Amino acid sequence: MPQQGFSFASVVLSYFLVGGGIFSAMLVMALAGINGEIPGYLMMAGGAFVGGFISARASRGSTIVEPAIGAIAVIATIVGLAAGTALGQFLWRVAPGETAKFVALLGGLAGGGAIGGAFVSEKMFGEASLSSGPWIIYTAFATFGACLLATVFGSVILASSSTAETASSDKIGTALLIGIAGGCFVAGIAVGASARSRPLAAAFLGSALGTAGFAYMISHAAVGGAGSSEAAAVIGVFAAGGGIATLIGTAIGWAAIGKKQAG
Repeated sequence: MPQQGFSFASVVLSYFLVGGGIFSAMLVMALAGINGEIPGYLMMAGGAFVGGFISARASRGSTIVEPAIGAIAVIATIVGLAAGTALGQFLWRVAPGETAKFVALLGGLAGGGAIGGAFVSEKMFGEASLSSGPWIIYTAFATFGACLLATVFGSVILASSSTAETASSDKIGTALLIGIAGGCFVAGIAVGASARSRPLAAAFLGSALGTAGFAYMISHAAVGGAGSSEAAAVIGVFAAGGGIATLIGTAIGWAAIGKKQAG
């Protein structure tokens, strides 16, 4: 069965997948202690490649265009958030040429990596499967990316806010949780709209895995390990909450769009 035309839902899904791939690569780089400008660029391109590869598997549409747009949207988001901070505005004023060159390079690497990943994925595997099973993997990556992006958004916004110093840790945590839940919900809508067969169970399980992985990472960074009962409770809450938020979004996306274009 030939691929369908352009799919906006697949662009949204690619946004989370490519964003998750890029930030995951940066996280791996930081944890591994890898430094340097060139390694940073290579890791970003590699992360976008992985995100684009998975995006092509999940895409209902043309498979190549959606990951590229998703990558550009991620870079545009990063630039927009950075420009809203004092440091970002300072760089645009002091060194507009160098900053524009840096942004263009990031966009090219992210877009090129995503397109490359989507192209390889399509050549290796052809059309996306009609089975809902692979959506466990797709949703896990998408919700992990949604959690990462929501955390980045929240961190940048809080850092640039005049009330950041007076905000309590409870309020900051609540804001981030709301952002993460919203990201999982939107990712779920994109999953439901993009899937070719009803993916409700797969979406719930995949989201539980993705958000649990994110919670494990946060717990490990916060307390130096994820083996304590408190950390296990945090991971369980994230897994259940993310799974429910994504499941609701998936049900809406499937009923509104996916079911009508199934198969």
